[in-house]
Amino acid sequence: MDKIVKWLSLAIVTAWLVAGRVAAQTISAASCNTSDVQTALNSVTQSSATVNIPAGTCSWTSGISYSVPSGTTSLVIQGAGAEYANTGGASTAGTDETIISVNVSGGNPAFVIGTASGQYLEVTGIAFSEASGYTPDHGEVEISGNSASVRVDHCHFQATGGAELEGIELDGSVLGVADHNFFDSSDAVSNAIRVYNGGTWEGDSTGNGDESWADTDHFGSSEFFFAEDDLFTGGAGDCVYGGRYVIRYSTLTNSVMYNHGTNSSPARGCRAVEFYMNTVTSPSGPNGGAVESNNGGPMLVWGNTVSGVRYIVSLSDVRQNDETYAEATIPNGWGYCGTTQTSSDSVWDGNMNSSGYPCLDQPGRGAGDLITGSAFPDIVDSKTGTESWPHEVLDPIYVWDNTYNSAGYSPEGLVGPDGSLTTDNLDYYQEFLAIYGEPGSWNGTAGINQSSSAPSGDCTAGTDPMTGAAAPGVAWWDTSNNTLYVCNPTNTWTAFYTPYIYPHPLTQASSDPPAAPTNLSATVSTSN
Repeated sequence: MDKIVKWLSLAIVTAWLVAGRVAAQTISAASCNTSDVQTALNSVTQSSATVNIPAGTCSWTSGISYSVPSGTTSLVIQGAGAEYANTGGASTAGTDETIISVNVSGGNPAFVIGTASGQYLEVTGIAFSEASGYTPDHGEVEISGNSASVRVDHCHFQATGGAELEGIELDGSVLGVADHNFFDSSDAVSNAIRVYNGGTWEGDSTGNGDESWADTDHFGSSEFFFAEDDLFTGGAGDCVYGGRYVIRYSTLTNSVMYNHGTNSSPARGCRAVEFYMNTVTSPSGPNGGAVESNNGGPMLVWGNTVSGVRYIVSLSDVRQNDETYAEATIPNGWGYCGTTQTSSDSVWDGNMNSSGYPCLDQPGRGAGDLITGSAFPDIVDSKTGTESWPHEVLDPIYVWDNTYNSAGYSPEGLVGPDGSLTTDNLDYYQEFLAIYGEPGSWNGTAGINQSSSAPSGDCTAGTDPMTGAAAPGVAWWDTSNNTLYVCNPTNTWTAFYTPYIYPHPLTQASSDPPAAPTNLSATVSTSN
């Protein structure tokens, strides 16, 4: 039922946007100061409202925590303009007019905004600049709740002096789009976008992303948060708590998106990712050797132009050792995957061999039994009532149709596998690309075929070594209609994925920046 509500909410909001905004309450903040913006937001009383924040530079030493009122179905928070990314993210335009200098104590955000299902929220035309000495702990804009219709657009998120940037944090089960934003930092480990939007997926009461990991992928649908037509300089961000995101048609410079895995805390790893039609460069080195550092779940990575990195996708699982996190023993943690770190393995894993394969939530695994319990030692598999492997399906990673420009590293290529956990043509599949991708040529037993018509001959499906069940296998990218087919069952091409409509419907198919508010008043006013 929650899935139906999400789809209907997006359809209703999109129809409203296409039809044009009806007369709505308009509120003009007296200035960009915290108190004036808070006063303006507190004045929202109608179902549709726009809060205008005038031009100026204001220092915020305390943030605003605000929940969109239950009777409000559409709220736009609009600044007078900011430097923003052009379509494709290759360049910027505009100038910073409404500038919020963020210096909130404790590294807290400038805005913490709560939403509910059925509400549309837009934040647009604002420059957020981290003040000197500000050490961010969350995004400068943190959006939570259950809205499937959130848009953050034409904003400038800036960290100066080599500081770490924290741009947008997405909590709860927020869906929508961040488009035409300029994420501006020289720190490669910045988090321009934190994707934590699987925490309360399908009403998950634990906040850990368990329901997201029990749900299917939803590839090619609106069931993701999208970043498109953005410019990232410095780190793109990270994903955990069962998060789901798409980055597409954007430019990333010296940027890495870290897909965290399930590790020392009850929080589950990143659940599902699409990464396509981006331009990625890393002039200062590979920054860990990956464009996508993936510690869990399935991914679809295609159509990107990549230069200066060791791998497009780097696969690993941090539960195999204590280099990143020390794993507590069961029942006070997930334990280590495999026997490398200790002499015993974890009952949460498949344990087909000494590596623990398949590890819980590892790269190339998908939906499984619902795990319940908010904290250790009360976390169990709901199907068995015990701590046990949750029967996660084989859900391979697919990497195809990319332009990979060698940077001269050794080794390098499309996929950097974790040799003990991930196997080519089982846990991941890749295009044929000389020495950098799948070796050899297409014969139906390995890799991904790219052609305008179905390849002749037989094709091989995948087989889950845990159960012997059929799974998606080799693939064919139909270049005539941008559809990925997978071989499943053997000798049968099954449509698996078609990318979601671009531009995202919430952008109203427009890349124009928002018009600067005019006739701003120093008092709060409304109009019907």
